[in-house]
Amino acid sequence: MKKHFLYIALAVLMTACSDDFTLDLKGMFSSNGEPVDVRFAQSMTYNNDKGEMHLDMGSDDYMVYVCTDSHITRNTHVNLDYFIDTFNAETAPKIAIHLGDLIDAQKNFPCADSVLSLANGPLFITPGNHDVYFKQWSIYRSYFHTGTYWFDTNNGSKKLDLFICLDTADGTLGTKQMQWLRDLLEKKSKEGYRRIIVYTHTHFWKLDDSQGHTSNFSLEETYELAALLGQYQVDYVWSGHQHARQSVFFRGVNYLVLDATKDSEKGQSYMTVQMGEHAIYHYIDYPNANH
Repeated sequence: MKKHFLYIALAVLMTACSDDFTLDLKGMFSSNGEPVDVRFAQSMTYNNDKGEMHLDMGSDDYMVYVCTDSHITRNTHVNLDYFIDTFNAETAPKIAIHLGDLIDAQKNFPCADSVLSLANGPLFITPGNHDVYFKQWSIYRSYFHTGTYWFDTNNGSKKLDLFICLDTADGTLGTKQMQWLRDLLEKKSKEGYRRIIVYTHTHFWKLDDSQGHTSNFSLEETYELAALLGQYQVDYVWSGHQHARQSVFFRGVNYLVLDATKDSEKGQSYMTVQMGEHAIYHYIDYPNANH
């Protein structure tokens, strides 16, 4: 026990030496900020003011670029830069999605925003646990405004796909967000979308303890969510957090967990999805990926 405590203390001291970090021990064990029900209420206020998002892709076929867990600091964001550059070079209709843990420590949102703002197409993000650690939700919200929302794509008057973003930064949806998801799926499942995609930061199926207390939903919540998503024939759930690729097919839903985008992570990659009659996805290694 003493040895484990020493390792933890050394890790904290080493991290604290970085100019990208402000020490807050409570933040290592909880978000130490607004709970998910409060974040959800604030997100809904923004969404209601902004109005619904309907993206005309100009085609039945388009590309989605997806990455996660970039954990950037002010000095390390090579892979995220590459992701944005590759997305910008895509000539087909497109959108981009970041599945959370955009930053690695405090004070890095300005840098993250400056990288993401270079995207030459719609880019969406969901908050990860690192994004709300250390009472950072208010900062996150000042840049990205909302953590729970939906948007859809169309080709003129023809509906295509529905995307639902969930705030899972605390490893739970909370009661209010869960009811919102239930009501939304009940309504939208009747509107004739060709597919429904849910994206989150926290993954559903826990394979190891690498992410500690934020590793995944409780067993009861996982059961409820899996039943709900299967009931309304959700096609895909895209997640991050685990830093390792995973695919689970359960009750008709394909759950995909992506590799990390973090520069120093082993097995770095992102995902592209060709959205057409079928959704065809590929994992793309970053040039400096360490396998």
